[in-house]
Amino acid sequence: MKKIEIFFEYLKKQPIGKFISSAKLAEILSVTDRTIRNYVMQTNKYYPDLIETDRNGYRFNHEKDVSREKINVSAVDGRRFSLLRLLLQKGEEGVDLFDIAEELKVSEATIRSDMSFLQVLAQNYQLVIRQHDFFYFIRGEDKDKRALIASMIRKSSNSTLSLECEMQKFLGEISLVKLKDYCKKIFSRFGFKTNKYFEQNFILHLIILLNQKDTLEISNFKSPSLEMINEISSWIYKNYGLEISQKGKYELALLCDGELSHNKAEVDSYVEQEISAVLNQALKELSDVFLIDFTDQLFLTRLLLHMQNLYNRIKENKVKRNLSAINIKMQYPVLFDMAVYLSSIIARDLKIKIAEDEIAFLALHIGSFLVEQKNNSNKIRTFLSVSNYLDHIDKMKNLIENRFGDEILIVPNNENIELEISIEESSIRNAEQVKVHEFLNGRDFDMIQNGIKHVKQQRYLQFLEGLLPKLIQEDANLELESSLSKTEAFRKIGDWFISHSYTEEDYSEKLLEREQMSPTTFASGVSIPHAIKYETKKTGLLIIRPKDEFFWDEHKVILVIALAVSSGDSFDFNRIFPRMVECLVDEYHVKYLKESRSQTEFIQRLIAMMTADGYYE
Repeated sequence: MKKIEIFFEYLKKQPIGKFISSAKLAEILSVTDRTIRNYVMQTNKYYPDLIETDRNGYRFNHEKDVSREKINVSAVDGRRFSLLRLLLQKGEEGVDLFDIAEELKVSEATIRSDMSFLQVLAQNYQLVIRQHDFFYFIRGEDKDKRALIASMIRKSSNSTLSLECEMQKFLGEISLVKLKDYCKKIFSRFGFKTNKYFEQNFILHLIILLNQKDTLEISNFKSPSLEMINEISSWIYKNYGLEISQKGKYELALLCDGELSHNKAEVDSYVEQEISAVLNQALKELSDVFLIDFTDQLFLTRLLLHMQNLYNRIKENKVKRNLSAINIKMQYPVLFDMAVYLSSIIARDLKIKIAEDEIAFLALHIGSFLVEQKNNSNKIRTFLSVSNYLDHIDKMKNLIENRFGDEILIVPNNENIELEISIEESSIRNAEQVKVHEFLNGRDFDMIQNGIKHVKQQRYLQFLEGLLPKLIQEDANLELESSLSKTEAFRKIGDWFISHSYTEEDYSEKLLEREQMSPTTFASGVSIPHAIKYETKKTGLLIIRPKDEFFWDEHKVILVIALAVSSGDSFDFNRIFPRMVECLVDEYHVKYLKESRSQTEFIQRLIAMMTADGYYE
């Protein structure tokens, strides 16, 4: 349970009318008084006056608890994601306030509150949620809708989707760590190259297949992976007394073959045509609703095998362990919502009923795929333009992936690519091209590495050009005719950020708190004051250029770059801050920036400085 949920439940359990001091609550939760105030603000924003405040502290207002629903932050996030999904799905038809309140089993007031939250959030992505009578509609570009969905998924999964805890619960007495280590050992011995996302998915399939008694056999089954699956199965039986059926071993072998792109025919023969057609259509509908591409071939292969197995279990009315879905449902509500939607389509078309614990497994599949997709999104989309004579393209692909697999993602077509590796001249625009020999040599690998480096440089340049103008407002470039002291500088910085709605009233004190730990000045003549924690309302930079230098402790300062950083922007901010500091320790760079006379010129000079010599982060 998150601390804000603990805070809420603690207040709710107190005797009616009893106030609890902020200091007491902070001590119980091991947080600051300020964090307690934020919890109160956040709760009352969505449930007005639910937490009462006076000089004695805070108390729960039972009279305002009209909905009698448990306030659970994860549940709230999941409900809002469901609303967003319905807005996207309904399109011009719109979402009816009363129908959706009944469907989600909450009050109309709760839906209105959630819609207000989504309206504010949507504005950050150039989207608009409109209300007409009792219907809600969302307006905007698909690319912006995708960005909004991605942000809510990241928020739901805390940006580091870890499914291993749930997997261990499903495995029971089997040690997940030992199982993973042994599987990796066998994979390595057979020369089977994997990544952590495949390994995670492999364990998911193992969980389902353990202790299932199948009488159905597949004749003439051949797979290059079956021998290593047999070894893993033997190890599990020897150590835990649990068996994997022959049919289950075939499924695991097909899963491994899928990583090598060798098994389309085998999968087609294993999976019933009706199931394949239904799943493909269901994934298309899922992609249309959530604006996420679920058509990745490896993901499809993994899910096809899972669905065939699921279908067999339902048809054969098998009894298996009751795998509780409640933790996944609460911890990953967005993923669970996706899985529920996918299950509803599959159940409808196959005329079956899918239990909640099966939906939980689908949520794990989707979560594993989204993490892998997020990782791949940072890789450079690369297209190989070579002949496939005697499987030459496969051989070249393997050689390149062995060397550069952590940096590039080789895709099957030349749409939206950043890098093309070709044996001939190309007419493809907007992509870095590397021309190589038909049989790769050392110089070709050096050329590919240079091409990757150039793409990363262009990415960083575009990133800075898009972000810095948003962080430095036009009036955030202050020229001072008179000198000022360090104390006056803190006060001026705090006043500016407060007046522009970046921070709370005590920001000057937070700057001083950080300064007392370690000075933020450099011998080059720049000071970069900032708070210890990233917790402002929004992120921005304030530039102060005094007419005359002034002393900031033992250093002379000619330029001040003050920072306010929101926790939601920490990832992007951390991509620029280290490089900016690295550049500003140079006195020449500090003087060069100080001489700029406008926001635009300052940004241009800062970008030129940060990308000099082809730098990329």
